[in-house]
Amino acid sequence: MEPLRAGEVLLFEDGFRFLCDAACRDRFRDGERSHESARPPRLTLPPRRDPTPAPPAPVARPQADRSAAYRAMSAPRDPPPWLGLGAAGTGLLLGAFAQNPIVAVLSAAAVAIASSVALVRAWPSRREVGWLGWGLPPAGAILAAVSALLEGPLADPRLALAGASFAAAAVVMRHWLDAQSTDPVERVAEELVSKMPVRVRVWKPSAEWATRLEWEAAPATAVRAGQEVVVGEGEVLGVDGVVQAGEAMAYLHPSSRTAVRRRTGDAMLAGARVTEGEVRVLATRVGAGRALVRPASFGDARGAEAARLTRLAAQVTRWGGPVALAAALLSATLLSVTDPSLEVVLRAMAAVMLAAPLVAIRRASEAPYVAAAATAAERGIAFANARAVDRAGRTTIAALCAHGTITEGEPEVVEIHAVDDAPWQPLVSLVAGAEAAVEPHPIGHAILRFCARRGIGIEAVRRATLVPGRGLTALSADGAELVVGNRALLLDEGVSVAVADADAARAEERGQTVVFVGVEGRVRAVICLRDEDRLGARAAVQRLIDQGIEVVLLSGDHRGTVEALARPLDITHVKAELLPHEQAADVRRLAETGGVVATIGRPGGDDPALEAAQVPVVLGAAGAPEGERAIALTGDDVRDAAAALWLARAARRAAWRGTTVATLGGGLLVGLAALGLIAPVVAALLALAIDAYALPSAARLLRRIELRLPARG
Repeated sequence: MEPLRAGEVLLFEDGFRFLCDAACRDRFRDGERSHESARPPRLTLPPRRDPTPAPPAPVARPQADRSAAYRAMSAPRDPPPWLGLGAAGTGLLLGAFAQNPIVAVLSAAAVAIASSVALVRAWPSRREVGWLGWGLPPAGAILAAVSALLEGPLADPRLALAGASFAAAAVVMRHWLDAQSTDPVERVAEELVSKMPVRVRVWKPSAEWATRLEWEAAPATAVRAGQEVVVGEGEVLGVDGVVQAGEAMAYLHPSSRTAVRRRTGDAMLAGARVTEGEVRVLATRVGAGRALVRPASFGDARGAEAARLTRLAAQVTRWGGPVALAAALLSATLLSVTDPSLEVVLRAMAAVMLAAPLVAIRRASEAPYVAAAATAAERGIAFANARAVDRAGRTTIAALCAHGTITEGEPEVVEIHAVDDAPWQPLVSLVAGAEAAVEPHPIGHAILRFCARRGIGIEAVRRATLVPGRGLTALSADGAELVVGNRALLLDEGVSVAVADADAARAEERGQTVVFVGVEGRVRAVICLRDEDRLGARAAVQRLIDQGIEVVLLSGDHRGTVEALARPLDITHVKAELLPHEQAADVRRLAETGGVVATIGRPGGDDPALEAAQVPVVLGAAGAPEGERAIALTGDDVRDAAAALWLARAARRAAWRGTTVATLGGGLLVGLAALGLIAPVVAALLALAIDAYALPSAARLLRRIELRLPARG
């Protein structure tokens, strides 16, 4: 048995035995040696000196072959509408012998059959474009055939019937194109919905809750926000929510390839699959409000959550049918003055009815938003609604909160410089005591970890007070005044930092965060911390720059530290030494320049800047209440934030291009047809060309996303 394919492995003094399964193992133990010939060379194990067992390897999901978008685009398509095309072809064939009145009538009947087939296939579109928008093109093809039958006895109806047949075939193809273009988008959205469990385990409080966890199975549709759901190994979470108790490893979104540990307070999205452990999750979003289900409704033009373009296109298609019909009647009235023949009037009316691409206008304005949001949800990016996608697509400035976004957000103490070569351990012990007495924050955690590793004790302090964004003040046990923080805090407290400024400047040039320690009005030490750059930060910034987005780095650190962080990322615009409320004010000032500002940060310390942004992008908050802003991510990878803005921009461009071509092109066609300048067959073929460009806007977007933004865990 090949080692990599072995289901069972036995270890003997002379090496390993690789066996296919448990049955082979039992036969081997009974003396059967049919596998000996395939035994690999003898392997010798080195003696194991460390009795501590090795930590388990991280659980990783095998890489999926393709994304949902690829599978949707590769799925078998509906065959061409042979019945409708065959009827139109029959009409064309009979039209070649239309000198005979009976044959001419049969040709017109074939055109009517083809138009009726198109009308039946287009039945679902009546909800988007109305009854008139649904029925005008097929009725126009039928009217073109009727006008051919009304030709005078000396006229030859063959050319007119051939044109009517081509017009009917074009109408059939237009509705087939509509079905082919919307099918991939619907498949992607439906696949996300299919990942949701039908039934979930709902937690039941009991008198013995401390020793026993009780739950009951319930339909997923019956769960309400505020209820708690239990999900264990091998199960799929059915609600968006926040972990209330327990610990588990889980794949956080459909394209995830690596399981991530979730603990109390962590957010999770519906569709997350638990691989190990069990957690109790407080539901924040249920039913159609879940992140993986929401994209299916992004094409809805009703309500304030719809994209602006979708609402506008809905009005155009709502009134487009009556306007096209009015244009046809007006054309008939005007032409009847100059040429009273009925066939000319009907032909002009047919051309107007065939020219209006109402379905293409509606589809092009809504489908790209659905496609972008669905593919984003598959990648762990949750858009709040279609309006959020549209606004994010107009982003011109991206403000990055430095710590936790382009850095890991977990600084470590790397250097300590004591003034006048005094012992630094007592000072660090005093600082650690003050940090332990205030609200936890990253720098405080770093100092406490440093003391734990070095075995430095923590000295008790009194009256510890946190100054957000600057540091803290306290009193030592013997009453000495302690000030720990940045330059601004020490200067406000009357402590000069001049004697330590040289050491601090050197550290800041290396991108380190500097914390001054002042005791009794004098600087006694400088603590230097390093927050490692986040993997992928450079790629994320480059993606933003490639989109034409100006990148601004916000931080509370000294300007030297921030510039050292920004330099390798090619960020030239930095705003340093800002308190949280000052960061929010700067974000508002950026918006006053006329652009749309997106702020990328983490919940908690970055909340003021996120709330001030027009497009907040929240890392690691998808499923939590903090993630109910414009864009929320399941993880804290800043590359996903840049990808979210790219998706929104691509969706908005696809929607505007398709809608503009369909609206302007259709309006021009209707105008020319109303003036009697183009024949029905020309109007039908040109409308088919417009549909061929506008209808597949979302399908082209899916293909572009698959090429430019491959799914990754």
